[in-house]
Amino acid sequence: MPIHSVGYRSWDGRLVPEATRWGMIASTGIRRTARSKWLRRMMFFAILPTVLMAIPFFVFEQALRDPDAARELSRMIRGMPQGRIFLDTIPRGLAFASPEQIELLRHKVWSYLLLTLFRYPQAVLMVLVIGIVAPPLISQDVRSRAFMVYFSRPIVRAEYVLGKFGTVAFFLLMITTFPALVLYAFGVLLSPSLTVVGSTWDLPLLILLASAVLILPTTSISLMFSSLTRETRYAGFAWFAVWILGWVMFNVMMALAGAVAGDFIEPGWRVLLSPYHTLGVVQSWVFGLQTDDAVVGRALTLLVAATIVPLTIVYRRVGAPLRA
Repeated sequence: MPIHSVGYRSWDGRLVPEATRWGMIASTGIRRTARSKWLRRMMFFAILPTVLMAIPFFVFEQALRDPDAARELSRMIRGMPQGRIFLDTIPRGLAFASPEQIELLRHKVWSYLLLTLFRYPQAVLMVLVIGIVAPPLISQDVRSRAFMVYFSRPIVRAEYVLGKFGTVAFFLLMITTFPALVLYAFGVLLSPSLTVVGSTWDLPLLILLASAVLILPTTSISLMFSSLTRETRYAGFAWFAVWILGWVMFNVMMALAGAVAGDFIEPGWRVLLSPYHTLGVVQSWVFGLQTDDAVVGRALTLLVAATIVPLTIVYRRVGAPLRA
């Protein structure tokens, strides 16, 4: 069959709104990434910490009516990270506490349990999940010159970057935000009445804010590494190296005697050596469990910089092949 005319043809199908172009890139990335067997296993394991953290929620609500449960709650929290701050409050406060005191205590304990979920099991999963999802997102496009395919269509660099960002953010939402919201809903269902929503209404908002604190800098940094190399393994190595070296440096500094360390680094700055501990400071502040404003200010400034600077680099790197 001869071809009589080759050129532009009008499109008679359904048009995608301009504002959702980035969503098509994100959904494509999500579908491709979800094929990984290791990623599917990690998404499954993300459910287990939520199930385990539901136990303290249940014991706390039982402790409001049963002194034996209050003692069990005390033992349970004692074994959790930084749980000793509740040892004096919970055993003595539940038996004779007024309704107002119980509501304040419930908000405090729920905040602590949600923060524990964010800081420990989900933080480790976050590092592993991003290490699988992010490295190939841009590096493979650089190696295969897939930019030409993307930008042959009516999309701009910002939409491309936002689509890649959305791919990583989706998986982080699934392993952090969603489990935390489920845990909060579980606590509400265990409560004697739905009036507890009135005293804990802000916790879902704090969950979203703590999730943003986690997602924005980590996704930005991981995409930066992916954009700086053609080799996926190099981007993955750089990602894990940042977390491992930061953890080691922080613990080495904390192990030094105060007099020795104080000669060249202020104690309040040590937390900034580790991305993990920097995130922890700001997330603790979000849930009202961190009161050192000076340390929080420094950590928050670092996280803002760790979001803006990497995204700027990604934006420029994405445009580099087009300028070549």
